[in-house]
Amino acid sequence: MKIKETDVNAKIRQAYVNAVPDICDVILSDCKQEKGQVVIMEETKKKKSFVKYMMAAAACLVLITGGGFGFNTYRLNHTVASTISLEVNPSIEIAVNEKERVLNVKALNKDGEIVIGDMDFSGSDIDVVINALIGSMLRNGYLNELANSILISVDNADPEKGTILQERLTEKVNELLEADGFFGAVLGQTLTDDSELQKQADLYGITLGKAQLIEQILESTQGHTFEELASLSINELNLLLGTAGTDMDKVSAMGNASDKAYIGEGKAKEIAFAYAGVPENAVTFYQMEMDVEKGVMVYEIEFHYNGFEYEYDIDAQTGEIVKNKKEVDDDASVGADEKFVPESDVTVNETVDHYYGISGDDTTGADSGTVPESINLPGQTNTNYNYGTEHHYDPHDNESHHNDTHHGTYYSGDSGNSGSTGNTGNSGNTADTSVTITADQAKAIALDHAGQTADAAWFEKVELDYDDGVWEYEIEFKVGNLEYEYDIDAQTGAIRDYEWDHD
Repeated sequence: MKIKETDVNAKIRQAYVNAVPDICDVILSDCKQEKGQVVIMEETKKKKSFVKYMMAAAACLVLITGGGFGFNTYRLNHTVASTISLEVNPSIEIAVNEKERVLNVKALNKDGEIVIGDMDFSGSDIDVVINALIGSMLRNGYLNELANSILISVDNADPEKGTILQERLTEKVNELLEADGFFGAVLGQTLTDDSELQKQADLYGITLGKAQLIEQILESTQGHTFEELASLSINELNLLLGTAGTDMDKVSAMGNASDKAYIGEGKAKEIAFAYAGVPENAVTFYQMEMDVEKGVMVYEIEFHYNGFEYEYDIDAQTGEIVKNKKEVDDDASVGADEKFVPESDVTVNETVDHYYGISGDDTTGADSGTVPESINLPGQTNTNYNYGTEHHYDPHDNESHHNDTHHGTYYSGDSGNSGSTGNTGNSGNTADTSVTITADQAKAIALDHAGQTADAAWFEKVELDYDDGVWEYEIEFKVGNLEYEYDIDAQTGAIRDYEWDHD
């Protein structure tokens, strides 16, 4: 049967009417009866607004909390918590975050660039980076048997955390070196905030870590300047630490600094004793320590022999004597009837020869077979000094005697000049305070002993002084880059003390 379109439309309208009844009149009637409840409907709308507000606030709180967590995570991962410096000769600076992950590795000099090479350490654990850098230093020869010291410095705003990290890394590096069969010397320190020390570091172009190490040495030793130590390597500074004699409150040390680059104490001592002409088994006191003299590492040797103190600075690399001093040992007893005169055959000048009533020929009777090889002072030429020879002259028997004591000539007995200080052999006599040697004669004695000429010398000081009951000339002069100091007895012409040094 064919259904007409009009019938279909009619059925649809009827179905719509049945589904949605027309109750408009009923609703309007109810509103008229319950119009006093409209307020209640308004309150319902306010509650819905409050809920929406609370939901919005909660959403904001979630966002804030999430943002704070994200910021804190970023800070932990990207903010520098500690700065670590490694120094041998290469200087390298490492920045790490709170998790000890490396943010940056920076070379502070050309050698540091060689050590780092093309390695990229960003995000690596600090232990991995330390391992790689120490390995590179060993491969490139910066850490070796001649220079085995490394300095680790840690800078952290929290000193306690800095100390913990520094101690752990120091132990780590020491283990790495030992595992490689290499005996290193590891220094560790925690840096302190010091603006003045930073200025010093900037002035001399060194790191704050090295500056703090130098400050520690200066506090424990005397006679050095910051400028002098700034040019030294970490291994040389470590050698000085070993002779400082006091504990370093800011520096920890593991292992011993190598001295294999130098001639060694045994050779230095041999040089000093040979120069002084002193038998080693006869010295009454001896000490040696490593030191630095005007930027040069030296063996500083002191010993006492036969009433005198000897001091020598021996260049630790070349064996050259860079400083030489000899003076009367105040704690030793030198015979009252003995006089010390210049180290020569007593032909310093006519004044001395005449005073003792002898000539140079009178002192040549020594057995030449026992005289060591002659040694000249720096700059000495054409001198008649016979080092290692000592003569005793006794005017009473007119004999000249020789023995094996060195670096100084003594005369015993009455000088033959009544009333003078040379008459020390006569008990009861009072020392004469008259001055018998002129300043020019004292200068001549000093020049002759040093093997220099008046034309080449520049005198800085010639003064008459009274010291320990003796009138003496204090003389200082320079020849080239050498400085000389002499104390000349103003009555006898004897050299009481002398010293020369490289300027």
